[in-house]
Amino acid sequence: MHTHHNTKHQHHQYMIMIHIFLMVLFLAIGSQSSAPYSRVAIDFGSIQIYWYAIFILTGVFIAAYYSQNELNRLNYPKDIIYDGLLIGLPLAILGARLYYVLFDPIPHYKTFLDIINISKGGLAIHGAIITTLVFVPIFCKIKKIKLLPLIDTLMIGFLIGQIVGRFGNFMNHEAYGPAIQSAWVIDILPKFIVEQMTLGNVVHHPTFLYEGLWNLSMLVTLIILKKKRLLKVGENLGLYLIWYGLGRGIIIEPMRVNGAYGDALMIMDIPVNIIMSLVFVALGVVYLFFSRLKMKNLPYQVDLVNVTS
Repeated sequence: MHTHHNTKHQHHQYMIMIHIFLMVLFLAIGSQSSAPYSRVAIDFGSIQIYWYAIFILTGVFIAAYYSQNELNRLNYPKDIIYDGLLIGLPLAILGARLYYVLFDPIPHYKTFLDIINISKGGLAIHGAIITTLVFVPIFCKIKKIKLLPLIDTLMIGFLIGQIVGRFGNFMNHEAYGPAIQSAWVIDILPKFIVEQMTLGNVVHHPTFLYEGLWNLSMLVTLIILKKKRLLKVGENLGLYLIWYGLGRGIIIEPMRVNGAYGDALMIMDIPVNIIMSLVFVALGVVYLFFSRLKMKNLPYQVDLVNVTS
């Protein structure tokens, strides 16, 4: 009976998250008269609020909502996610921005304001991931809370945030690949995406969407594997690094390289995100190997009810 209640509560939670995302997407598209869509959501004259920022913050909000509910179930301290976000979110944004600035193939940063200006995009998720994975163990040690169940929850949150946040790139008219050569691909894409990804009468691959769908498949897989009692505590991290690394390094980033110049971050003319994504894959494999062989006594995620017991 208790399990049925939890399942019903989770389904309700998922529906709330989906509705919030669809509402913001509807507002973003519905408020536009035609494509290409304006990246500005609200214009106060001297101050403008961009859709990019709105989608990023919506992703953060939905991810935090999910994560806090999940951690409440595990009896973590109340509002622990929001406490972490106060420090962790600015650090993650800073890490994402510094990573982007460092490897931007079109450097145009003359002042400090240029470096911190993210109004038109310019955040690299790899930088945010690295920063977060450094910050979270330190945060857990300071707060004296268990790390691995928190990491599992955060990986789900990361996927949710990335799926939603990628639509910020969509509104910014960026993160696309080469011209689509197959008519059937254009036919199966939603019309509003085709219109936004059209440049000079040529429709380009919406790599932001492909990455979002890749992440969605990982999200669903992690949820199913947990329910099937196949994942141990902490293993979401290894699977996330492998799955995201493969998708980004082998599928998404090579397409970005052949898209708009400047969309792919470079180091010595080599796409740095391909290198970093493959590093993620290697780290994920090592982590899972270590987890299964060296930490055999870890409980399964689905069996974890109370981290303080």
